[in-house]
Amino acid sequence: MPWALPETDDALLRLAKGYPYAAPGGSYLYRDGNATPLAGPLDPALTAGRVPVIAHGSNRAPEQMHRKFGHLTGEASTIPVTRAQLAGHDVVFSAHMTRYGSVSATLHEAPGTRVEVYVTWLTEAQVERMHETEIGAGNYGYGRVGGLKLQVVQGPALEEAFVYLSVHGCLADPEKPTAPLALAAVPAEDRVHRAVDQEAALAVLHQAHHPELEFDAMILSNIKDLEQRRRLVDALQATAVPWSVPGFELIVR
Repeated sequence: MPWALPETDDALLRLAKGYPYAAPGGSYLYRDGNATPLAGPLDPALTAGRVPVIAHGSNRAPEQMHRKFGHLTGEASTIPVTRAQLAGHDVVFSAHMTRYGSVSATLHEAPGTRVEVYVTWLTEAQVERMHETEIGAGNYGYGRVGGLKLQVVQGPALEEAFVYLSVHGCLADPEKPTAPLALAAVPAEDRVHRAVDQEAALAVLHQAHHPELEFDAMILSNIKDLEQRRRLVDALQATAVPWSVPGFELIVR
């Protein structure tokens, strides 16, 4: 089952506008609700037998990991999360709104760009839990991507990893409709796509599809009204930029 949403409007708005939430700026070990920094070279024993899954949006943030895995304790809750640099790609906004009111992230090829991502090293049981939170709502597909230039900052270079990609495509930049909008909250070098923050991405949805509502009212109404949110997502498809991640092979949708 997905994680529970807050009950008050103020808390819902903070959640919606806060995406992709704060990343610690370095690798860490998530366990029992705590994020402990990982210093020095990565111990191979920490990741042995685990599945490397690229975290390009909220899954890089300890608070989001806690929402998804906070019900677990001890070894079952233990997840190494390693900072990495991914060449030839950028983290861009997806052409959909989540059930918690954010415009979430997906990967998209971007020649010449190097973007900061994290790798969550998951057990098979943890992958199944992540599927519940990512695939259960029908917004992401999970698969393998090869031919990568993915350098774990404190560890090995990876040529292959797993990732969740938006099935809806990328949110189009109103200033250049053939291009996606990148997430300003995610550091990158030599970006080729315009980067904006979460509120600016939400403003794209507001101006194009709900100009009759106040900004916060637009967010809250789409959180609380599933059919309205579905209509919004359907409308976004008309202008979405098709995602492109060379070497991606879909496994589960």
